[in-house]
Amino acid sequence: MTLYLLDTNHLSEGIRRVSCVRDRVQSESLAGHTFITISPALCELERGIQQTGAPSEYRRRLDTLLWIVQIREMDRQSAEHYGSICEILRQRGRALSIVDRMLAAVAIQWGTILLTTDLDFTALPEIRVENWFGE
Repeated sequence: MTLYLLDTNHLSEGIRRVSCVRDRVQSESLAGHTFITISPALCELERGIQQTGAPSEYRRRLDTLLWIVQIREMDRQSAEHYGSICEILRQRGRALSIVDRMLAAVAIQWGTILLTTDLDFTALPEIRVENWFGE
């Protein structure tokens, strides 16, 4: 089975009232696939939730989504991958945000497919990326 890592943009889409991403995550979960995210992505998401007119409604939908999407904590091995990614990006003359570098580290560590709309990840062809928006 496949392990998927959700970036903030897919989490954000997953907590909308109507969401193609949430529908697919639920369907793929029932088929035996696993979904994870990391706390820094949730922090970015919370920043967006704070800016809505109905944060409690979005948090309720997030709680429902987190029944399927597990939160994985970063560890020593994640930190090593993070450092390697920073060096690779420096050598390639590319940059990613801190949270995106953390997601990249976890994606490499766990061998996940990263669900994102962020084209900046093309700087790291070592990471498998999919975009589930509009599907």
